[in-house]
Amino acid sequence: MMTAIPSQHTTFLDQPPSCLEFCPAAPDYLVIGTYLLSETPSNGLANPQQTKTGSIQLFKLDPESPQLTEIHKISLPHAVFDLHFSPRDPTLIAIATSVASVSLYSLGSLKNHDSTASNPDIIIHLTTIPVHEDLATSVLYLSWLPPGHLTTGHKYSHDQLATDGFAVSFSDGRVSIFHTQPPFHIFSKELMKKIDLPGEPIEVWYTTFHRGRSSSGKRFLMLFSGDDFGSLRVHEFAGDGGVNGDGNDEGQKLLVNGQFLIQTREISDRGKHHGAGITVILPLFSDAGETVLLTGCYDEYLRVYKFAGRGEVLAEKWLGGGVWRLNVITEVEEGALTTEEDPNVCWSEDCKGPILDWWGEVLLVVKWDIEVLAEFTEHESMNYASDVWRGNGGAGSGAMPGSGGQDQLQRTNRDSKLLCVSSSFYDKRVDLHYARTMALRNAAD
Repeated sequence: MMTAIPSQHTTFLDQPPSCLEFCPAAPDYLVIGTYLLSETPSNGLANPQQTKTGSIQLFKLDPESPQLTEIHKISLPHAVFDLHFSPRDPTLIAIATSVASVSLYSLGSLKNHDSTASNPDIIIHLTTIPVHEDLATSVLYLSWLPPGHLTTGHKYSHDQLATDGFAVSFSDGRVSIFHTQPPFHIFSKELMKKIDLPGEPIEVWYTTFHRGRSSSGKRFLMLFSGDDFGSLRVHEFAGDGGVNGDGNDEGQKLLVNGQFLIQTREISDRGKHHGAGITVILPLFSDAGETVLLTGCYDEYLRVYKFAGRGEVLAEKWLGGGVWRLNVITEVEEGALTTEEDPNVCWSEDCKGPILDWWGEVLLVVKWDIEVLAEFTEHESMNYASDVWRGNGGAGSGAMPGSGGQDQLQRTNRDSKLLCVSSSFYDKRVDLHYARTMALRNAAD
């Protein structure tokens, strides 16, 4: 049964919010990116001159109130389309810009002189990396390379001097991978290697990495992307199954003899299963050469999608608006999901019915059916920026994998309230609201 969610706190920004994420090292702090398009009349020209500006802003959440307080802001001469914290360094942020670049920032503390502060008060610019030869080409999305040791949810790897990097998608249809090189693995234009993956000449709204698993059980790297034609494209990269100096496990190394993994296959479903542009992709698990994922789309549908050479829609739900953000909140342990009688039920140790956050809604995906559990309806425009507070001591706080983290947080607080942050783009609005996890558990039971 769907529950309406009231707002607990509203903050208005000076520019529209385009992306946000909680800091894994300091779980009560979040960074918000903004994007403002300004138009001025041009003498003698039919079209006005357009200028894109933005900012990144550090906020502190008081989860008891709950309230948001601005701590630091950096105004930028370009838009911020995406931002993500590194899976290796939980204080490192990468932002995707409207001027064909990726900028790296870190959170620190001037008061404590601490670059890994649990109470940051400043955003520090580290470097800016040009990622496209045409400065008018926007970087629409960024995805960090997965760490050598496979992690899930918001658990973070602390590999030292391991291959690092990111994939970026562009407004001209290209997807590119940038990675560091041994022995120092430095982020810079001169020292990083680039791999271009051309596509159709249309916006690629989303790209994300995933560790696939072949029918023989071997792990391999996959890169999913979705474009404005509604096509889902997959690039697969081979591993040699060895263990390298980075300490990576079998099938998880990213460099072989100093070179990035060789692409073995590229597949596109040619837009056969989505009625409009694909705006978000969330891989859930892979097994026996098949990968199950969730996709969001302009056509206002959320889909459970199986990729196995050919695409297949396992379930879909109309949500009444374009689906821009998906995030696994927790995984429901349900042994009943594995039934030989039901061919549409897949099983993996990685995912058993995830509960998700989308544009002010909390959903349950189980047995390839999708149910809306809670809905926040006070927004009047697109929710491009949203996240879920994971609390002190959770995996979102930078806990080492295997130390309890998010799973422990969910087990001990299953009857408490889930604190969500969402936004309304044109209203320049950021909201805090609750969903009760007791209701989510009852829906799963």
